[in-house]
Amino acid sequence: MVNTMLQMTVGDILKRPLFARAEAIASPEALLRSVRWVHIMEVTQVGHLLNGHELILSTGIGWHDDEELSVSFLRQLIDSGASGLCIELGTYAKQPIERMKQLAESEHFPLVFFHEEVRYIDITQDLHAYFINQHHQMVSRLESLSTELNQLLLSGKGMMSLLRLLHQTTGAQVAFFPLGAEAQFVPHMPRAKAGSFYEQWIYGKMFATPEWKITIAHRPILALDHLFADLLLQGKTELSEFQILALDRCATAIAQEMMRTKYMEERRRHKEDLWAVDWLGGKHSEQEVLEYIQVLKPSAKLGGVTVCLFDLDADAKREAQKDDGSLLIQKHMVARAIFEGEGYVLLPLLHSDHIVFIALDQLGEIKHKERLLRAIERLRRTEQLHEKALFASSLSIGCYTTKLSQLHESYASAKEVNAIQRDVGPLASPFYQDLHLHKIMFVLKNAGTLHALAEQFIGPVAASDKDRNGQLLQTLSVYLSLSGSKQDTAKALLIARQTLYHRLEKLEALLGSDFADDPEKRLTIEIALRAYEYIHGRIR
Repeated sequence: MVNTMLQMTVGDILKRPLFARAEAIASPEALLRSVRWVHIMEVTQVGHLLNGHELILSTGIGWHDDEELSVSFLRQLIDSGASGLCIELGTYAKQPIERMKQLAESEHFPLVFFHEEVRYIDITQDLHAYFINQHHQMVSRLESLSTELNQLLLSGKGMMSLLRLLHQTTGAQVAFFPLGAEAQFVPHMPRAKAGSFYEQWIYGKMFATPEWKITIAHRPILALDHLFADLLLQGKTELSEFQILALDRCATAIAQEMMRTKYMEERRRHKEDLWAVDWLGGKHSEQEVLEYIQVLKPSAKLGGVTVCLFDLDADAKREAQKDDGSLLIQKHMVARAIFEGEGYVLLPLLHSDHIVFIALDQLGEIKHKERLLRAIERLRRTEQLHEKALFASSLSIGCYTTKLSQLHESYASAKEVNAIQRDVGPLASPFYQDLHLHKIMFVLKNAGTLHALAEQFIGPVAASDKDRNGQLLQTLSVYLSLSGSKQDTAKALLIARQTLYHRLEKLEALLGSDFADDPEKRLTIEIALRAYEYIHGRIR
């Protein structure tokens, strides 16, 4: 039988010599109430004075002659979580009050009556000595448990050895729910019962049931400010303080084991980055990619893939590579967990001047953009309190492809987004499919014709603005964007209609009278305006 310590019940106390002649009115359930302290109390307002689990000793001096006050006193004890009430009959309270007995029976609250004078000081001394002795034993046992946990961690025997030790120490059912992996139960639980247990936990029904609240304890397994698993302990009766403290120590050991395991796994993956680099370069076939992902995550259901780039400056790259890349490994561990929560299998790596995220989508294109941006935002929030932020840099997201062998196309498009942002600054949307005219500008720039295009079609207007400090370029841009509406243009520019007419006359002199009426000429001028903005920034 496992000794769970500090789990002295009302039934245990009634077996002690000082209670030999006491009369107890208590159901079997009431006798199982745990007692952590014993306290003499004669005042009638007690709700704010108790912490719970106290056995109360009273002579009834404050309430014996007032039935309503006596019932109120008992109700306060019950509501405050006291374990039971002992009453000395004779000097003040002459006999048990019937309404108190009825209330205690309905609430399964133990009443103990002494029919002769007793020395409460002897009872408190006896029980307090017992509690203090048990506390010393508990501290000693917890130290031994910590030593055993450390030995298991150093021996590398794995997670199950820690869970088994927790069960052996507490005698309670252990349930371990790692995110994205199969639940573990010690001792083993039949599949149907295990499934029901997990559903009760995951849907929040477990702590909604009063009897489960005191028999279940939960600890989140946290590492690097991120949740990796949940650890639960279920007792047959109310869990003792020792069982709760043992759970705390084991949860800490499990977090260390998960960190060690994930860190070693991340280092192994770090060394396999060369494979991913070859994939980015288009050197792996569809079958080779599928086989690799199957080994990496057998349960993965792949719907498509996209590449995300975080642009690193020299300082950030140096920081990422410091200490053999340990900081980057830790951040990648967090990133994997966050992206998995949004439906992605993530392969992160440092390549060239970028942190590259290969995001394998398990949900198809269902709200792909929203999920991806949400994951990145959550990842960036984890860095807000840290000086070494690597994911706050410019983000570029390539095209989405359902053909895994064509990842190089997504990578190339992500690099194109990155290059465009280096030219024009941060984009409102960093997705390749949202670039629109920027793609044309980028192609023209690479072909060396972008400047010539702007110069040929709107060069005279730009030169006029430079010489006369005018606003013809802005007027031209707004006028064409508003489909040639003179009223809307004047309103948008906050100028008088006559001023606008004067500027339009100048534009006709520079560009020809048909600059807004000829469809092809107008389209060319609009493209030239975008080319000018790509080179010089937004026209104001």
